[in-house]
Amino acid sequence: MSGPSFVVRAAAEDEVADCTDLWVRAVASRDHRPESGAVRDRAAAKFAADRVVLLVAEDADGLAGFALVTAPRTGGASDPADAAYLSLLAVAQRTQGLGVGRALLDEAVGAAARAGHPRCVLHALDDNVPALRLYRGAGFRPSDEPFPHPVSGRPTRVWTAGG
Repeated sequence: MSGPSFVVRAAAEDEVADCTDLWVRAVASRDHRPESGAVRDRAAAKFAADRVVLLVAEDADGLAGFALVTAPRTGGASDPADAAYLSLLAVAQRTQGLGVGRALLDEAVGAAARAGHPRCVLHALDDNVPALRLYRGAGFRPSDEPFPHPVSGRPTRVWTAGG
């Protein structure tokens, strides 16, 4: 049996635009809506935050996914002070189900720990079943109280792993 047909590595700064484009497409696909300028603007703000690591997964066809981890409390003031924030994670539609998301998530959490952040948090929509399955499988656990997503208003929770 052969190994994965993708590689996870640190991203170069000139790859942020491609990551943003992938995020906007992924959100549009997830939500069954047209691509949104509000989603693009929110992603730009996340990429401008104090960064712990930006990882990309690439395969023979190019960008297969990415994960952006930012500094503690860049997700929200109530997030734990010792927890890096998994700000964005997206996988290209052509590579979904191939382990790209899990590889990115594992490497992102590991990079955060190596950077001195013993915990990692993320915010996930309560109805994003594939993402929740991925996060739970990687050891993340949800908070008790949902809050409205800043763009969509949909119920969202903080998920925490580590520590």
